[in-house]
Amino acid sequence: MTEPAESAEPERTLHYADDISAADVDALAAFLDDRLKALATRHRGQPEEQRATLGMVNVTHHLMSSLRHHLEQRSSRPGEPSTESLDRRLEIQRDWNLLCEAVSPWRDAEGYDTERWHHLRHLDAATGARNEEPVARAGTGSAAENANGQGR
Repeated sequence: MTEPAESAEPERTLHYADDISAADVDALAAFLDDRLKALATRHRGQPEEQRATLGMVNVTHHLMSSLRHHLEQRSSRPGEPSTESLDRRLEIQRDWNLLCEAVSPWRDAEGYDTERWHHLRHLDAATGARNEEPVARAGTGSAAENANGQGR
């Protein structure tokens, strides 16, 4: 029996939607496909379980295909107008987050990559900083405001 090959890309933490790569999608797809194939085999001859598994396969494959398409377009169109680029980046974020929801029931399974397969709230560091700034300011009310019930 051969040992599994080392991943071409070292495991890494994803912080932003702009960090998502095709390798991230491939790793998530391989993990999920293995589980869904096992489910389909285990429930052969059980129509309702097979339908549920097939539905999950269909939805996740559609999301993975869409995500791969948007990642390819992002790579091949670096000078794309800002509106189209933003739309594409938001599609990538949405598809990724939906896939992460689909795989999340396996988060305690061996091989689940908690550093990568999670919900990404922001497109990039700048967006994250802008969106977190009002939260940080709201949490820094003075002690007097907080004591009087006027702070957060």
